[in-house]
Amino acid sequence: MGVFWWAGGAGYPFGRNDVTGPDYSALLTGMERGTGGPVVVGFGAAALVVAVRLDTRDQRPRRRGLVISGGVGVVLTLVCVVLDGRMIMLLPPLGLVPINWLRADWPTLFQAVVALGATLFILAGVAYAARTRDRGSEAARRRERVSSGWIRVGRVATFVAMLCPLPYAVIRLAWSRGWALGAPEPFVASLLRNQPENVYIEPILASFALGGVVLTSGLLRPWGRVFPRWIPVLRGLTVPMWFPLLLGGCAVVGIFGFGRGQLLGQLGVHLPGQLDTFQLWGQSISDPAYWGAGGLGWFFFPLWSISLAVALTGYYFGRVAPAAAEDRAARRRRW
Repeated sequence: MGVFWWAGGAGYPFGRNDVTGPDYSALLTGMERGTGGPVVVGFGAAALVVAVRLDTRDQRPRRRGLVISGGVGVVLTLVCVVLDGRMIMLLPPLGLVPINWLRADWPTLFQAVVALGATLFILAGVAYAARTRDRGSEAARRRERVSSGWIRVGRVATFVAMLCPLPYAVIRLAWSRGWALGAPEPFVASLLRNQPENVYIEPILASFALGGVVLTSGLLRPWGRVFPRWIPVLRGLTVPMWFPLLLGGCAVVGIFGFGRGQLLGQLGVHLPGQLDTFQLWGQSISDPAYWGAGGLGWFFFPLWSISLAVALTGYYFGRVAPAAAEDRAARRRRW
């Protein structure tokens, strides 16, 4: 695709072809075809080399750490550079609404392709790491120490991830009532005057944040491992580990892209073609009122996504460690 775009082919998804990208703080909104074509070709070639190495069948490969680092680099580049705030509309729960997909243009759908690629690289990297790990006793003890460390850090990160969305939810609920919390009063008044339906939309947005708090708490609660009794059909069954990891991973990507754009706007950093929405409030960045409840609400979004990613990692190790211990105990009993 990069070679095709470099040669002038249609469908180049960045630069001036991405009309809606600037409104979502797309970092590649200034990368036109002449520069973007070679960049896409180079990155694609590097990612292909990493993918080939991840597919090795050698149980003790050389440069294992370098290959894993390459996979992590590919994922971070796709998630932190290529993806933007639009992904929050295409991933669950908002992505479950068909209209969000039907009205999406090609550059937006290309974002979904990139997200799929990042997911596949994560799965390939985890499989590679598990397949090629050292199975000696000393390595097993080292993995147990790493696992217990992630479990402890993940527990703290879970509480952080539960606190981060609360300012945003409070702000949205206040705006639905016409209270100027974290924003000038004329802005809140115009919000309800120009769009009266915001009386209902703002509480819905707040409910997404509060729902995220409840679901995140499940990473530490028993119902995060066994379906509770009030869920028909599934009650009492073990929660598949992929289910919370998949939903949480979608939330991490969507929240990070959305929060990064909001925070850049709050800081006064604006990309080519992007509307200066925050500065239209008429407040200076150095004004303490500018960094009141509203500023803190946007500031916590990137922290929310990062802490949720750490919390999911701790949840993963918390589920894997007991299973590994049970397998070792069963092998000892058989012996």
